[in-house]
Amino acid sequence: MKKIILFLALILSFNCALANVLNECYKIYSKDADSLFMSALSAISSSDKYEISEIQTKNGYILFLSGSKYYLLTLTKRYQNQTEIKILPQNSEFSQGSEVAKDIFLLIDNEIKTPMGLVK
Repeated sequence: MKKIILFLALILSFNCALANVLNECYKIYSKDADSLFMSALSAISSSDKYEISEIQTKNGYILFLSGSKYYLLTLTKRYQNQTEIKILPQNSEFSQGSEVAKDIFLLIDNEIKTPMGLVK
């Protein structure tokens, strides 16, 4: 009985840790999907740490490389002026996924706040 309880506690703690990582991998913006897609594309391409591998505007995703791992950024339109972005590792290995997501979200936030025409 003790082994079963210990096993269940281990599974529960693992699920909680994974849920925290997944919560850091998505963000909702008060912006329409098309302009947010362009801001995300500009933010990723502006950094030397990331290399864009594939872009699909119709489905709203960007596949990019960070180090030796691929990540998938997807946009989902929620309401008229609300869009959700998810950044997940392509191979579902979350060892560094949330750090990459945090960095990309920071780049997107800076891209949105920078007025058009200003040189960075």
